[in-house]
Amino acid sequence: AGEAGLRSPSPLLSPALSVGSFEPSELKCVNTLSGHHSGIRAIAVHGGRVFTGSYDNTIKVWNLDWGLCEATLEGHVAWVRCLLAHAREPLLFSGSDDGLIKVWRIGPAEHGCKLQTSLLGHCMQPALKPPPPAAANCRGTGGSGAEPEGPPSRPQSAGLVPRGSGSGGSGTGGGILSLAVDYTRGWLLAGSHGAIIYVWALPAYTLLLKLRGHRSAVKQLVLHGDCLLSGSYDRTIKMWSMQHRGQSIGSISTRGSVWALAVHQSLAIGAVGDSSIKVWSLPGWSMAATLSGHRGLVLALDVQGDRLFSGSDDRSVRIWRLGSWRCERVLTGHNGGVVGLRVINDCLISASNDSFIKVWSSSGMQRPFTAATCSRAR
Repeated sequence: AGEAGLRSPSPLLSPALSVGSFEPSELKCVNTLSGHHSGIRAIAVHGGRVFTGSYDNTIKVWNLDWGLCEATLEGHVAWVRCLLAHAREPLLFSGSDDGLIKVWRIGPAEHGCKLQTSLLGHCMQPALKPPPPAAANCRGTGGSGAEPEGPPSRPQSAGLVPRGSGSGGSGTGGGILSLAVDYTRGWLLAGSHGAIIYVWALPAYTLLLKLRGHRSAVKQLVLHGDCLLSGSYDRTIKMWSMQHRGQSIGSISTRGSVWALAVHQSLAIGAVGDSSIKVWSLPGWSMAATLSGHRGLVLALDVQGDRLFSGSDDRSVRIWRLGSWRCERVLTGHNGGVVGLRVINDCLISASNDSFIKVWSSSGMQRPFTAATCSRAR
């Protein structure tokens, strides 16, 4: 493993969700929400709302207090791959296989969510050049890996990908698979199917940088202090210095594609191509633990408080205690892989490619199955 050169994260880089007071042994499914016409691929939370993005090209807004779908956001013309709710502003970012990032302003329930802008510039960039040969340590003399970018150009047409297409999106940059925000600098970061990480300045939405170095799609982006960690299908996790405008400062190889990635204090946690979960100690990237139990690819990770939540293609959710790494509970009930997990107040939310969202809580009675009828916003 290459030396990451990471510093300890600054406190409250991004405000975390409150951790519920539930006990894993007491969790039960209290609601099942349905409304998407195809599998779910992404989940985000903001306030008391849950947002889900799907293969049906839409985003649905769920109100947990009501247990109902509040709205359907339309505008993408291909699969919605990732969602990110801004922790400090009422904004939702969505990335899609159509190659677009859409920015939605989150309003109160009576006003709904409105499309604020679409980021299009990366769709019309020149073709990818082959990256330099992979190295065990990116810290070195081979350049920063960051390419400054001028004002973005607009594509000639918004009709970039036929509806229903699951292809890699328009333009050579490909679809958008991952999103993150650097709250210190006000940067929006986007990982693409075309192996580039794009850096946008907020709130002007100016394309600042393109970070090159991965050889395949960038599936995960996570910030750890001044360092960006990116996980890719090329079987590497790379580190980039945000303080030095995206300079490449390290890389480690993994056994398989990086499907999920999380950081917690001095730990990095990853799902890297099999049914196990790897835990590394930072900054040296020494292996701290390997968690086994899932019987399929691990597709989702979320860390809240002293617990790790994992969702898998085996259709289950596992809850692990940090430190002892003991699996405290296995939750079942989905009929497809679990692709997203979030903790909000005293509830655990799981989203699956079976198109359903389940709400797990240790309090409250189980509600009847809810099939949603939603208003639509474009």
